[in-house]
Formats: sequence, C-alpha cells, structure tokens
Amino acid sequence: MGTRRAVLGAAALAPLLAACSPDVLLGDRDVVRIAVAWGGLELSAFRSVLDTAGLPEPVEVVPLGDEIGTALTARGRSAPDIVMLPQAGQLRDLAAAGRLREVPADLWTGPDGSHYGDQWRRLCQDGGHLYGVPFKASGKSLIWYDRDGFTDSGLGDPAAWTVGDWLAGVREAAGSSRRLLALGAADGWVLTDLFENLLLAESPAVYRALGDGGRNWDVPAVRHTLTRLGGFWGIRDGLPGGVGTALTEQFADAVRDVFEHRRALAVAAPDFAEPVVRDALRRSGRTEEAAVVVPFPRTEPGGEHPRIVGGDVMVLTRSAGPRAEAVVAALAAEQAPVPWIERVGGFLGPNVNTRARYSRWSAATAATLADWPDFDLSDRIGAVGGRDGLWRVLTEFLITVGDTGGDVSAAADTAVATLSRFERGWR
Repeated sequence: MGTRRAVLGAAALAPLLAACSPDVLLGDRDVVRIAVAWGGLELSAFRSVLDTAGLPEPVEVVPLGDEIGTALTARGRSAPDIVMLPQAGQLRDLAAAGRLREVPADLWTGPDGSHYGDQWRRLCQDGGHLYGVPFKASGKSLIWYDRDGFTDSGLGDPAAWTVGDWLAGVREAAGSSRRLLALGAADGWVLTDLFENLLLAESPAVYRALGDGGRNWDVPAVRHTLTRLGGFWGIRDGLPGGVGTALTEQFADAVRDVFEHRRALAVAAPDFAEPVVRDALRRSGRTEEAAVVVPFPRTEPGGEHPRIVGGDVMVLTRSAGPRAEAVVAALAAEQAPVPWIERVGGFLGPNVNTRARYSRWSAATAATLADWPDFDLSDRIGAVGGRDGLWRVLTEFLITVGDTGGDVSAAADTAVATLSRFERGWR
C-alpha cells in the first residue's frame, strides 16, 4: 500500500542504507543528523523551528518518510544522531535492544514540576530510565466538518451527535451529491484511528488492556467496534466515489474532499489536518469560518468522548554524542515549536509550559491535551499495530464489507482471527 510519505523518503533512503555497513563512511560528522518522517509542508515547518531555535550545533535533516525505522539500524557517518520517532510505542523495545541512549532527566522536569503529561512518561520510560523527549503532540479524536455544507443539507449541527447519529447521517446522505464522511483509506493509520476511537468510546477498559500488553482481540468490545465500522463502510454509495476511491485516497485527499472539492461534509482527522484545511478553503474561495472542529462522537448521550493523543518523540541513537544531546535540549525548550504552531498550524506543543497563539481550530484541543488520558493504541503495540498488522486487517475488512455490507459478522470474525494469529506470531 502506497502512502504519502513513501516517495518523500526514497531519495534520502539510499545513502542511509549504504551507511548500514560499518565499512561505509558517508556524511559529514561535523553536523548533527536528525531523521524525520515528515515531508512537504511539515518538513518546511520543522526547518522553520530549526532556524529559530538557537541550536548549539549545525544540523542536517534526513527526511525518510515511511522508512523512518531504518534510522535506528543505520551505522557509519550517514547514520542519524536523533530520530523523531512517530511511533512512540516502539521506544521501550528499542531501548531494550540497546539501540537508544538515555536522555537527560532534567529535560522532563523543572521547578514547577513535570513538563509533560503522564501518558508521555509511561511511553518514554523503561526500567526507570528516560529514553525520549516529546516533540510534537497531536489530538487524534476530532471531526472536521463544513459548516456551510451542513447548513445547506439540513442535517443540523453535528456537535452533539453520537456515533449512532453519524451512522444515520451516512445513510441519509448516501447517493447524494455530498456524502457525509470522506475516508483516506490509502493511509492505513486513518483506519486504525477510526477503529481506536470507536473502541475507546465503546470500552475504555478493553482499549487500555490492549495497550498495556494484555492483548486479547477476541472479546465482545472488539467485535462490536468492527461491526460499527462495517455499518459505516458497508452502506452503498455512502463514501464519495465508493470504497474503490477511498482505497486510493490518502489523508490529505479526504480532507480536500470536504473543504475544496466538496464531495463530502465531514472527515475524521487529527489536528494536523489544519494546514490542508486552510489551503483547501483558500482554493475554494471561502473563509476559515466555514471549517469547524468537534470532538469525536461518544457512543451514548452523556457518555465520554474518546480522547486519544499521538505524536513524535525525540530519541538519541546509541552512537549519538553530547552534541546531539545539546540539540535535543534546544528543541525541547518550551518555546521552540512556536514558529510551527503560529505560522503553519497543525502542531500541538506537548510541553505544558509552551505558550503560543493557536488557531481557532486548535486552541481548545491545545488547552486540554495534557489531560487527555489515552495514547494512540497502534503506536503502542509494536508490529501488531503497523502495516502488516492492524493496518492490513482493517484494509481487508473495508474491502470485504465496503459498499455492499457483505457479511459484517463474518468479516469481523476473520479480522479478530487474523489479529490473534499475528499477535501470537509476533510474540
């Protein structure tokens, strides 16, 4: 499955792979090398942070896209010193394998206490030692919708809708000129985010047990969540262009379907959709007031909204030295990410002391994010949550039930059995 980052990392990947050989000495060791998964606008935004952070050492950015994992195995002069790890749940395994060095504990605390929420410490600590520092946070339990489109459709205000209300809306809008929900299924994490939010809303206890290592996929809450997904995806003409189109569309394409091409009314997307939303509105000649962000729906009125945090963590590779440590310290400064926050958007500062002018879309999430209790599940469960695990299972589930409704119960059984087999094999 292609992704939006795969091509971006290809050019940088070849010399890095060459550096995996201890006999190959490439690169300039006078610079601190930082490997990132970002490309395009995100990469430009990160460079703006570097330009203003007052770094104590010169740096070189290595954009690896979806191949970011290679940064932890590379050696030689091209090997990165710092990796912006997008799957923070891998940190403990990497530390146990001896691929990381500790970060200074004083980056985590100050006179006023911890700089980061408890959910970050649980991820970045292993055996009492800290191996990472949060750099970029994201709120993954959000729905973006087109206010003008909802007004024109007569569907009302979706702010208080439950999951059942959204499902009814998908049915009502099926086959119309504007479907209710867009889906960028070519990016597998979009599917895992939907599954995780629905599961957390359905059963916080099961969600947390899966993330804490007690992984039993064959439980009623998981099956019920898959059945709900089958309800959303199985409605004929429920998605713009059908399931075939959704499987070729990436995250940004789905956002543009709502705010530029206007083929859908809403999309489930993290806060980092903001730059895409802004550009799509500009292209369609509309003001920012047309876009509204609301919490991911709860399952029942009066219930809890799911609140899932994701993000990127700075880690030091085993061969990194004090110069790299000094760069991490500069990037961990509370005001370091302000250029990204204020000039581009789609960035939430994980440091509770960061003070910045957030956009009207991000301000509410930024103000409460430290209290969001749950971290992204697929980022915490290793290979099971990745491309060959949960990503693939949900993609195959979408193909099976999409447009036709298929036999959702049978498809859920298959998904659970596949995850269980993968879990056993991975362990």
